[in-house]
Amino acid sequence: MKKWLLGLLVIIALLVLVAPGIVGRQVEQNIEDILKVNAAPGVEIQTERFERGWFTSESTHRSRYADAEKAFDVKLPSLIVHTKLAHGPLPGGALPPRLASAVSTFQIDPGDGQPFDVPGTLNSNIGLGGESDGRLILEAGASNLDGARLEWQGVDMRYSSAGPGRVLVEGAIKPWQIKVDDATVSFSTINIKLDQVRSKYGFSVGTFDMEMGRMETGAVDAAPPMAIDSLALTSESSLDGDRINAHLTFGMNNMTVPIIGGLSLDILLTLEGADAKALTAIGDTVQAAQSSANPEAAMNGLYESIEDDFSVLFNRGFEIRLDKLNLSLPQGMVAASVGLSIPEIDADAPFDWSAVLLRMTGKIDMRIPGAVYQMAAMLNRQAGALVAMGILEPDGEDYVLNAEYTQGLLNVNGSPMPIPMPQ
Repeated sequence: MKKWLLGLLVIIALLVLVAPGIVGRQVEQNIEDILKVNAAPGVEIQTERFERGWFTSESTHRSRYADAEKAFDVKLPSLIVHTKLAHGPLPGGALPPRLASAVSTFQIDPGDGQPFDVPGTLNSNIGLGGESDGRLILEAGASNLDGARLEWQGVDMRYSSAGPGRVLVEGAIKPWQIKVDDATVSFSTINIKLDQVRSKYGFSVGTFDMEMGRMETGAVDAAPPMAIDSLALTSESSLDGDRINAHLTFGMNNMTVPIIGGLSLDILLTLEGADAKALTAIGDTVQAAQSSANPEAAMNGLYESIEDDFSVLFNRGFEIRLDKLNLSLPQGMVAASVGLSIPEIDADAPFDWSAVLLRMTGKIDMRIPGAVYQMAAMLNRQAGALVAMGILEPDGEDYVLNAEYTQGLLNVNGSPMPIPMPQ
């Protein structure tokens, strides 16, 4: 037998016998990498099963708050993802070239080991370089669960993983409602758009936009129901070295509350220069405490757990501003802005509240319509005493608060006010 023919037969034999295992392993590794990179902060992805075949593979992954469960010895709800993958014995065997295509279904385990199915399927493609794209589809339907009836018109969400840790999501959650006894809660379409990259600190930075139409809740035939005409939330965050900067806007239009009437709210919040590592550690600890079996006890002992990270955060300094808080009421609009700036000192210096207060600067501006103030004074006597204390002062038909704080000195409406320093 000629040498070239023998070599060709050996190559064919290797491809037939070895390649399917290599491709299957590639698929498994890519799935694990994608899940790990795109997991939410504090969430651990566990591979419970991965069965590789020549042309198809099946996997089961579980997403759970493992650290919180270990810290507080409690079982929390987890998400189970079952995936069927189609791939060839050789990579790039499909058009366009890809490693595998997949169909995923979902279950939720409440923590008792008895999972229940969640409707909907995720169809996705995994590229040769680990990139992925997919579409989450939920057809219109209804379900009865624990005495409640859930009805939905569907979900259509597209996502793609364009690079290491980067996720793009765009789509809509169509109208849905929940009925319990004689009460109903209904939601209009929710539009979502996200473009974020996972940072080395475990959280994602980028943009997020969410818009929701009318939400309404109330008893059947009751009038008027509590309702919100629309909601909008946008956020933008980025890293500057080891510092995080973030901007958030929130708008709520015409929230109808029985007796009070219609309320609208606009908020603009800014965070600049906060230590990313310390802020992440504090957030993870707070989240674990809130998810514990006894959140009240866990929160009471929280400061000891975050004291070191708290020290780094304040010693390195940051600025936080509530650039706008406009609350519109039938009686008028309450407008406020708040700013707080803490300059940086040695991050390794012992933490001291007095040192923080002496270098901190801040400012508060607030304007309250007279009719709103009178209503608040009727409902709460302490609110009525704010004028007598000089915290609020009349300005035409309104009441205002203009306060500035600089290095231990507080000035309220032009009058100095002593601040006791912690010992």
